[in-house]
Amino acid sequence: MIAWVSTEERLATLRSLLERRAVYQRRFARAGLIGGILSMATAAALFINDEVTPLLDRPIGPRQFASAWLIVLAITLASGASLSLRSARPGGNPSGVTRLKFVLSGIAPYLLIPAAFTAWFFGTGYLGGTELDLVVVWIAAYGLVLVSTVAFAPRSIVLLGWACLLTAVGVPLLEEKLDLWIGDMPSLLMGLTFGLYHCIYAVFNWRGNTQ
Repeated sequence: MIAWVSTEERLATLRSLLERRAVYQRRFARAGLIGGILSMATAAALFINDEVTPLLDRPIGPRQFASAWLIVLAITLASGASLSLRSARPGGNPSGVTRLKFVLSGIAPYLLIPAAFTAWFFGTGYLGGTELDLVVVWIAAYGLVLVSTVAFAPRSIVLLGWACLLTAVGVPLLEEKLDLWIGDMPSLLMGLTFGLYHCIYAVFNWRGNTQ
């Protein structure tokens, strides 16, 4: 009986998520635009400092690089949460908290590896690992998170996930050529995936026209 109720609740939550796909599409577009602009600005500043002219009179260290991007992540998440709270409407079952728990339970496994890798990188990993390794793990994990929402998320979000995932997979195959042509690959990859990709998504999904 408990299992049956649990299944019914999960189906009701999934149905609620499907009914609100256009809403989530718009919210993700707005949060994505904020994060995209911040990411491109951060990537540009890091690239200029390391490859063009030292804005800080010294190169950016591995820990500083990771810290800068975690700050961008925190600002983006805070902005997304603020937008969600402003546009939230009372009423309806299941509640927003139930939907949030449902989504988090699905994406949580994909966050374990990047969380552990980031903690290791800040501890001792930065001594032997490179920023590129960290960036590839972040981009791949983020792509997997978005793709894992295929059951209820708008198709555009899933496609964004595939774009990030394929970019991460392609980096090891083209690393030597990209490093020769580009230089500061970690910054440009972050600017490309978390910056440009999200700005493009925001442009095409601002009104949330999911059917």
